[in-house]
Amino acid sequence: MPTLINDKSRYFVTAEEIMKPTEARERFRKHFLAAPIEEHGKQWSSLWDDGDFLPWDKLCASPALEDLLAEKHNIPEFKAHTTKKALVPGCGRGYDALLFSKHGYDTVGVEISGSAVKEAKRWINSEIARGIKDGSINKNKLAPCEIVLTDFFDDEWLKMLDVAPRGGFELVYDYAFLVAMNPSMREAWAKRMAELITPGTGLLICLEYPLFRAPETGGPPHGIKSTDYDRLLRGKFEKIMHYRPGRTHKVGEGSDMVSVWRRKEQAKL
Repeated sequence: MPTLINDKSRYFVTAEEIMKPTEARERFRKHFLAAPIEEHGKQWSSLWDDGDFLPWDKLCASPALEDLLAEKHNIPEFKAHTTKKALVPGCGRGYDALLFSKHGYDTVGVEISGSAVKEAKRWINSEIARGIKDGSINKNKLAPCEIVLTDFFDDEWLKMLDVAPRGGFELVYDYAFLVAMNPSMREAWAKRMAELITPGTGLLICLEYPLFRAPETGGPPHGIKSTDYDRLLRGKFEKIMHYRPGRTHKVGEGSDMVSVWRRKEQAKL
């Protein structure tokens, strides 16, 4: 597998770089226009396979997520977690997955690309070794972090991990996973989130992005509004937090919002 780049000049750093018709933006747009919607998963995978053009990669965990998890001991809904099982779909190199692990959540990261899974495992192992060496990671407090090659919408990976197929995760994090998919998939995303998250105590954290982008401008990432999250989730979830984070990735500064949704109890028959 090729060595994945770390040159920040090859990434979309700001909102302007996503919106303006640069060569990189056109390359990204045409890559997905070249295939039907049902093959977009393969298109994402091919970018990881090539490894020289990964404009969505932020090279670090989400600052907004870091700040939220740092305050979890003050939030009753987080304190109610018992199994502490977390999921990061579309986890990329695993930055956010490892962050959950550091906070004591037994974490699963899901990727559709074999190259992404290999790179995530490499980065996570390297980061854990570095952290143990410099004292920034306490090995005894680090929960398991597993990266799985699979389709988020399948159930086989849940069986493989011995996770309950319905309600097996108390915490799920979505950043740019929903908007990486064609908007026609949004209802399926919401249904799947409701299936996977524990009724009553389970939480879905959404870093809402790219709110700066009009939906009609296309994607990925496809433009979205906070009201779209409301429409998709309010049937099975209750919104318990919604705020503009003090810190976030530069590309979302001034526009990103964080929403936290509690999975409603299922009606008893």
